[in-house]
Amino acid sequence: MAKKKRHHYIPRFYLKRFSADIDEKLIGLYNHKSDVFIEAASLRHQAYENFLYGEDDEVENALADLEAHIGKMFYYWTVEKDFYPPPSNSNGLKVLQRFLIYQIHRTPRMGKELTDGVNDAFAKILERFEPQAYEKFKGCRIENDNIVLLALLNSTGKEHMLDYMECKFVVNLSELPLITSDAPIILYNQLMENAGQYIGATGLAVKGLQIFYPIHPRLLLCLFDPEIYECDKASKNCTSTESVADIHQLNALQYINSDAQLFFNDMFSKDYFELLKEEYGDYRKIDRSKNKVLEIEGKKLMFIASEDPQIDLNLSFFKTIVDAKHYKNEQAPLRHPSFYRK
Repeated sequence: MAKKKRHHYIPRFYLKRFSADIDEKLIGLYNHKSDVFIEAASLRHQAYENFLYGEDDEVENALADLEAHIGKMFYYWTVEKDFYPPPSNSNGLKVLQRFLIYQIHRTPRMGKELTDGVNDAFAKILERFEPQAYEKFKGCRIENDNIVLLALLNSTGKEHMLDYMECKFVVNLSELPLITSDAPIILYNQLMENAGQYIGATGLAVKGLQIFYPIHPRLLLCLFDPEIYECDKASKNCTSTESVADIHQLNALQYINSDAQLFFNDMFSKDYFELLKEEYGDYRKIDRSKNKVLEIEGKKLMFIASEDPQIDLNLSFFKTIVDAKHYKNEQAPLRHPSFYRK
């Protein structure tokens, strides 16, 4: 029998970094779907669902064990302020990669994306090949009671997909703190955005991938393709920004990619989140599914892909060091030749 009913898809040790009080028991909350703003909500009651990973403790216990290790890293980074990411090829880096992969796939938002993608693909197949069945089942949906668990289990052993990326911290010295959300890890690709080829551009093994993960209102963890970008070449492990524009864009990506909730410290009013909604609300309405039936050499194939929103991202601490024009005719090339064999 399960002893842990509440399955937190955003770890509490992580949310505590954004707490709104010294005791780390409260956190700012804005639910943009219901337009509810709470300056100091109970932190322990956020970002969980009952039995999200199944009705036993096996997966929840495995995640808790991983979080115990990664939590020590977060302590050194955010409390001790040792801004040194794990060295390349270290066990620490593998643990961090595993945590990031699991965090991407363990949220209700990921479950909804998978469900929507499957239903969209199925509908397009029926519409193309079985129009009568399409009309009969129009409006019906395929559902899975454990879709988040399925997504999480399918992500196991995928740490290598974050190989060949550089890891660096960005210290936020601006007047605007970073916020986070119920889906806090942002995948972006400025290379393919500038090339005009964004379908599939945020795949984990894709060339030009960038990962932005706020781990404190004043600290951002970045992973990026070093063959494509420079992030303050003069510094090895850590850089900084004083740009409010940089942080506002990163906060906007949290809003756009979240399911419903944003989390923050005590430095915000509701006005800021109404501004995010006004400036970036339309990006949340974009249809991410790019599934379609293709006909190639007389054969019909189902093309399954997605396209994340693009905001014309421009960060002062990132520089693209290759010409994006070279990738205008390429659909999301892989980051390293080894990925073609795995």
